[in-house]
Amino acid sequence: MSADQYFFILDIVASFALATAASCRARVDGAHFTGAAVLACLSGLSAPIMRDALLGSAVMTLNRGEYLAAAVAGALLGEVAAHNRNSWKAFFWFDTAGLAFSAGVSAVKAAIWGIGLTGSLLLGVLAALTGGSARDIALGDMARFVEENMYATAAAFGAMLALAVLIILHLPAWQSALCGALLSLALRGIWGKASR
Repeated sequence: MSADQYFFILDIVASFALATAASCRARVDGAHFTGAAVLACLSGLSAPIMRDALLGSAVMTLNRGEYLAAAVAGALLGEVAAHNRNSWKAFFWFDTAGLAFSAGVSAVKAAIWGIGLTGSLLLGVLAALTGGSARDIALGDMARFVEENMYATAAAFGAMLALAVLIILHLPAWQSALCGALLSLALRGIWGKASR
């Protein structure tokens, strides 16, 4: 596999995780299966569409059926996870993974497209927050990045590390994005989970 394919897979993982979290949360809150599936697609697709729209290439995301397939698969997995007694943990970790991978991939993609350091960091954080925010607003909840102390912060640190690794160590894009995502996962996993 090429480096571009690995990078694309990380982006698909972000969409899948966001969709799974949205479906799980909606079903636990009593939403109908079809409504949860639509919300999963909205949440899973909103991060890459918003990111690519700001980069001037939203049509690229819409032309790739893999994003929709990942969101539908996430909707189905979220349905299963919602009926598990550990549904809150499933939601937490899928939401965390979606946040982390969206931040890393989006920041690196922005830098590759020639956006400056500040803009790439901002785009990474905005894209990371978009999927979860769409879900929370649709469910009538307070957006998690507003009420949790290690949500947007974890995304920001992950995006920073991804950019640092890309610019200073000159690692391939997918490895840089993965480094950032792993940091976000660790920060959110340690502090985010402890707050519940």
